Amino acid sequence: MDQDRYGARSRRQRMILGLPPALVMVAVGVYWTLLSWGVIGDATSQTFSIIGPLLAGFGVALGWVVLQRRP
Repeated sequence: MDQDRYGARSRRQRMILGLPPALVMVAVGVYWTLLSWGVIGDATSQTFSIIGPLLAGFGVALGWVVLQRRP
């Protein structure tokens, strides 16, 4: 992306827009993973055992990108 043409987002704006979705993705992903393993509740789910860790991983990656300082 051309910084001169489009401008750069401020750190505060990135934190406000990116951090809440990242935290929600991690929380839901961890919940679905624990649910699929039978730690929470009695039923296990093959679908949640695949989607849960993926969602949590994408949430961690988004959080990492948002929290990273730009030069």
